[in-house]
Parts: sequence; C-alpha cells; structure tokens
Amino acid sequence: MTVRRFLRAAALGTSTVLALGPLAACDGTGHSAAPAAGGSTPPAAGSVRTLPPSELCTVLTRGVAERLVPGARLTTRVGPDKGSAPDVCGYAAADGTASLSLTPASRAYPAELAAAHDLRAHPGPAGMRDVRVESVGGLGRRAFRESAYQVRAGEHLTFVVWNAGTRTWVLTSATTAKGAAAAYDGLVEVARSITAKLPVRR
Repeated sequence: MTVRRFLRAAALGTSTVLALGPLAACDGTGHSAAPAAGGSTPPAAGSVRTLPPSELCTVLTRGVAERLVPGARLTTRVGPDKGSAPDVCGYAAADGTASLSLTPASRAYPAELAAAHDLRAHPGPAGMRDVRVESVGGLGRRAFRESAYQVRAGEHLTFVVWNAGTRTWVLTSATTAKGAAAAYDGLVEVARSITAKLPVRR
C-alpha cells in the first residue's frame, strides 16, 4: 500500500511539499501519495516552485474538507523544476494533526485493490499495522476502503479508492488517534458527496 496510495502526494501543513509523505518509505502497494498529518520535509531552495491550486480543489472544497478537518487550510502545492507535479488537492489542520487529500489513482483499480490486500498480508515491511480492507457499496462502479496505522509517524490512515467512469480516485485521510474514528466513518460519505463532480478523462 505504502505509497502506492501513499504515493498519492498530498502534503499537509501550510506550505508543505506535495510529494511523498512519510508513507513513501513504505512502497509496496501503490496509490499515489498520501499526506501525512504532522509535517513534511521542507523543499530545498531552488529545487521547487509554488503551483496554483489543483482544479480538483473545485471538487474537494474547503467546506467539504472541514467535515473531517476542522479549520482546514489549503496546502501549498509545489512542483519540481523539471517534469510535472502530481495532481492533488489537499487540506490540513492548523496544528498538523489531520489532513485530507484527493488525487487520481496512480494505477488501475484492480492493481490498487491487489496492493491493498498485499499490504494487509504483509504490513511490517511497510511500517504499518492494523491494516483493514473492505468493499464499499454505493460509490462509483466499485470501491473499497483501506485503513492502517503507520507506526513511525503515529498516524491513522484511511483511504477510499473508487472507480468512477474512466478514472479511479483516491481520497486520503491522515489523523492522530483523536480523530481516527471520525475520519474512518466519514471518508466514504465525503467521497460519495464529490464523485459526481469529478472530472472525466478527456
């Protein structure tokens, strides 16, 4: 799972890097890059540039984000001097204890699901524990929710991955223990509320 979904790329904080968060170290399943509540590595001078908010932020708005992240702040998106930056919209709590991000999946839905089950079977090498994977109904063509605890960062991670039309999406929540239950219970509902507004592949 690791960064697969983790690779999702959503950074938290106010001016954090939207590149692999702590989960990147656990590659193995494959989403995109998940944000990690609680901090990220500051960009090296001259190596990144600030980007305008992703168009996905017209779908995952601040109002929507605040359902799970009170006082949510839009995270700054940065990109490398060369190449393209991940398409991600992210928000974080002012105190860095929670984050929420939306991004296209980095691979096809079947591969995302297989990666989730692989992480559940082998969480240790990825620095995870308590991994759960369950199907979700009433969201796109097919969907699943994955949750795990990242030992090193001390964060509870929840992902909702769903196939809608021609694309697969990942909604990621990272929280401290205090907000873990709310994120787990509410992330699917947030996904359902935004799916009709998601862009279709051209």
